[in-house]
Amino acid sequence: MNFGFKNVNQLQGGIIQYAHDIKEKGLESKFIGKNFVFDERLGERVTEDVIAICHICGASCDTHTDCKNDACHILFIQCEKCGKELDGCCSNECQAFSKLPFEEQKVRRKDPSQVVSKTFFDSRIKPKLN
Repeated sequence: MNFGFKNVNQLQGGIIQYAHDIKEKGLESKFIGKNFVFDERLGERVTEDVIAICHICGASCDTHTDCKNDACHILFIQCEKCGKELDGCCSNECQAFSKLPFEEQKVRRKDPSQVVSKTFFDSRIKPKLN
């Protein structure tokens, strides 16, 4: 079904194959930036364009990060500077929680209000409870 669009096509092999093909043929890419991928890489660069910003400070960045707080694991975009300052976490609260001894984290995970406080990402955080 094409919902009224004309000349609808599917890329054989997806956007990653498209990126390889245009590089091989020396063509200009119609896709710019980085393509999100669902594995440990979290992204594969198609062009050098950066069209996203760090969710913490707003700097130009397109690096997806999985919050290092095991009770959070929100996926967000984080620049290198903020990644260093927050140890790969999405907030000061998650950073503090991730530094607690493992047994203390287990106890606090039983009460979701103890996992993280109100943060920028709060509406999207779904703590893993054990």
